[in-house]
Amino acid sequence: MKECAYVSIRHVWRAKEVANDTPFSALWQRLLTRGWQPVEASTVDDWIKRVGDGVILLSSDPRRTPEVSDNPVMIAELLREFPQFDWQVAVADLEQSEAIGDRFNVRRFPATLVFTDGELRGALSGIHPWAELLTLMRSMVDTPAAQETVQ
Repeated sequence: MKECAYVSIRHVWRAKEVANDTPFSALWQRLLTRGWQPVEASTVDDWIKRVGDGVILLSSDPRRTPEVSDNPVMIAELLREFPQFDWQVAVADLEQSEAIGDRFNVRRFPATLVFTDGELRGALSGIHPWAELLTLMRSMVDTPAAQETVQ
């Protein structure tokens, strides 16, 4: 497979260039086109420290879990509801989603890990109705960082 580099201010990210022959490949390419950064289990700590306020989208195979394709759209809209944060978005491919999910005790995909000031605030697992999603996110970001998280 070819590799292509995605460059941020202080880091060079490597992402596998994948053919658009599977549902996940097409989704992955759309996310990278938005400027969302690929992240791996080995780079996740550096990414969290660098961005402060961010979300990491964890995925699964859209053939098994079709709602995976809805998650990026819903999360992009959700982040607009919280403009007080300087949100950065990272995405993990299928293999890395599993590894990162294991680390943060995520058992249901798609999932979105939410960080503010470099601290894990919680995880949004699965797809939720819009009002419920807003309530869940609000409870994560509007309360002190000492709240219990998924770790």
